[in-house]
Amino acid sequence: MERIYHALIIAAAALSVAVADLLIKRAASGASRVSDAVIHPITVAAVGLYTVQVVLFAYVFVHRWQLGMVALLQMAVYAAACVLMGRIWFDERVTPAQGFGMLLAFCGAVLMAE
Repeated sequence: MERIYHALIIAAAALSVAVADLLIKRAASGASRVSDAVIHPITVAAVGLYTVQVVLFAYVFVHRWQLGMVALLQMAVYAAACVLMGRIWFDERVTPAQGFGMLLAFCGAVLMAE
């Protein structure tokens, strides 16, 4: 049960960063300058989501979780979420080679967590 709890906290941290990145891409898509994207109202929400990730990581590291395992699992969830959100909201495509690479990365994260 504790491993599931750990995985849920790490997934929440990863998803908060992935959604924040989605919001920044939305803000930047309609902007002609970087400053326009930075001062866009949804960028504030992105900063809030980054703050959530910092708080969750502070929690896991106060409880002495291993940096490498946390980072690896977060990156696997983050990458999968970004690929899915890119496909849904921005019609981005994934080549078969990229899909295979993502599968290998996910398998590696699972093996590292054992």
